[in-house]
Amino acid sequence: MRKYYAAIDIGTNAGRMLIGYVVSKDGHEVVKHIQLVRVPLRLGEDVFANGIISKGKLKKFIFSLKGFRLLAKAYDIDDIKAYATSAMREAKNKDYIVLKIKDKTKLNLEIIDGNREAELIFSSFNISGLVKERPFLLIDVGGGSTELTVFADGEKKKSKSFKIGTLRLLKNKVNKNIWNEIEEWIEVNIKSCGRMSAIGTGGNINKISQLARKRYLEPILLSEIEATLQYLKSFSLQERVDKLRLKPDRADVIIPASEIYIRIMKISGINEIFVPKMGLSDGMIIEQYNKDKKSNDNN
Repeated sequence: MRKYYAAIDIGTNAGRMLIGYVVSKDGHEVVKHIQLVRVPLRLGEDVFANGIISKGKLKKFIFSLKGFRLLAKAYDIDDIKAYATSAMREAKNKDYIVLKIKDKTKLNLEIIDGNREAELIFSSFNISGLVKERPFLLIDVGGGSTELTVFADGEKKKSKSFKIGTLRLLKNKVNKNIWNEIEEWIEVNIKSCGRMSAIGTGGNINKISQLARKRYLEPILLSEIEATLQYLKSFSLQERVDKLRLKPDRADVIIPASEIYIRIMKISGINEIFVPKMGLSDGMIIEQYNKDKKSNDNN
């Protein structure tokens, strides 16, 4: 009997729950998506402005998690993984928020660091379908942070989380020295790798790929991302919602996301980026599946 899994990813811009099951493909586990539900929580608005998550945001947060739990119940899923990233990492009242969520929803919300986030994202896709003869830079742009990971020969070599993200940029909460830090890290960890490609994860690069009319795993050229950015900028915020049919909380953040991808690719000397359309929640389900598999093997 097929087993379904549920993974809740609480980011800076949105909360998401992925429901899916795991299949083996080319000797690698991949997640087949059944449902993906997204709620524009925007926890970063509170955290970047005041350092805490407000009562109003917490109320919406709890309602969203209760809804996620009910939907998972419809698939007979009781054991739900819930991870939170950048905004929750920085919230001064995060311990109180975690306890309140446990009390009201019975969910154990775990706050993970940037390295753990990068590991889970990396575990979620099979690079055998991509270019194998060169190293890759994994770029994951979120609302509050950007994770950069260098890997070659199927192994992670270096990884670092930087405090620059789409919502953080919109709120003017990015340290002025952040790009110097990124350039220095790239100089040390990437410039010696020779010719590289990039892998992009996150909702914004998925949408950019769609707007650029790319097929699955067809790389997007740097020039095409630049062209897509100019196309997006030719519309007002409201026009991006009405004419391009972008979600309101995607219509604003897709501009700074595009700019981050472009700048990192230019600094790294990378001309193309692959978009496997997988991410943290996929990695969370793979993690749960592997634990179940190990437990079954031991019994």
